[in-house]
Amino acid sequence: MKETVTDPLLFFLASILFGVCLQAIYDIIRGIRRVFYHKSVFLFIEDIGFGIFTAVMAFIFLCTYNDGELRGFFFLGIVVGMILYYQLCSKFLLMAVIHIAEKLKKIIRQFEKVCLRPGIHIKRNLKWQLKKEKKQVTMALKKQIKRGGKSDNTKETK
Repeated sequence: MKETVTDPLLFFLASILFGVCLQAIYDIIRGIRRVFYHKSVFLFIEDIGFGIFTAVMAFIFLCTYNDGELRGFFFLGIVVGMILYYQLCSKFLLMAVIHIAEKLKKIIRQFEKVCLRPGIHIKRNLKWQLKKEKKQVTMALKKQIKRGGKSDNTKETK
């Protein structure tokens, strides 16, 4: 008799913990989104990926802890866990993730400056030099056309 009461209770408590974990994972995603700009296509892909991840994890959870039986208090436990987590500690994890992501963003920017900027600088200089050479060649051709095709180096003999 004791097992028939405690098993559903433990399953309900485990589903609350499952809801807390899902909300924590989504808070990590939210924190990263606040620091790193995403286009709407990537937001959509992230949300679809999180939905698929949630569905797979819920299926594994149900198969592991409740022999695959779908019960109403499983969903109630997830919702209660998510609400409890959101009210009690979501703000702290979100601030920590934002702080870590901002530090990571600074490190990435420093890496860009050290490793990628010289290449960009060389590309700009090369482009500028080519533009300058093109201008000189164009001016020389225009002079040549004005003279009627005669070059400066050839002297006409009389």
